[in-house]
Amino acid sequence: MEHTGRKEDQVKKVFSAINNKYDLIDSLISFGLDQHWRSLLINGMGIREGSTVIDCGAGTGKLTETLGKRCPTCSIISVDITVEMYRKPKNANARFLLASAESIPLPDNSADYIMSSYLTRNLSDVSRYFREAFRLLRSGGTIGNLDIYNPTAPGFSQLFGAYFYHLVPFVGNSLTGSKAYSYLAKSVLNFYSPGRVSELLKEAGFVSVRMKPMMLGAIVLHWGMKP
Repeated sequence: MEHTGRKEDQVKKVFSAINNKYDLIDSLISFGLDQHWRSLLINGMGIREGSTVIDCGAGTGKLTETLGKRCPTCSIISVDITVEMYRKPKNANARFLLASAESIPLPDNSADYIMSSYLTRNLSDVSRYFREAFRLLRSGGTIGNLDIYNPTAPGFSQLFGAYFYHLVPFVGNSLTGSKAYSYLAKSVLNFYSPGRVSELLKEAGFVSVRMKPMMLGAIVLHWGMKP
């Protein structure tokens, strides 16, 4: 993985440049399924009322908002390295914390759940993030992760490549006036396989690790529990 500071600076620059149009373009390129995927991630975590939840790489706050609607009594900490994107959901009991997901200034065993969407590809060290999540979770706590992957299904992988690595950057860059979506496409191409992410979760100490591939492997949800 890239040097931590250099990768983090690149990610800050990319997302600060597209913050005003990120949600719109995200919905367009996912054919409106992005909200459904966030809901499935939360469903698989079994989040209880009154829990403390950390949303890592919160971005614009859409995952925080989704959980806030489901669990108004949950206390949500939205963590991100850039404050420009974040828009606090009106319906969520949430506060923003400016920090890297790889080093969160909170005490050990301070959360019941940790969740993220489209985060792991943008990290300098995914293993470090999983270890940090393990530290922050209480015993029995769950981590949930949603991200985009390079599918390997015959036929579909070529179709996905033409769409995500060529059409999406062209449309996204045109709408934002930046080259941010070229970076986002490369971040998927250069990322781990879903199986390797499962291994990294186990190496960090998580048990009962499971994953749910969707869209023929282009979208994968991961969950794990701290024993």
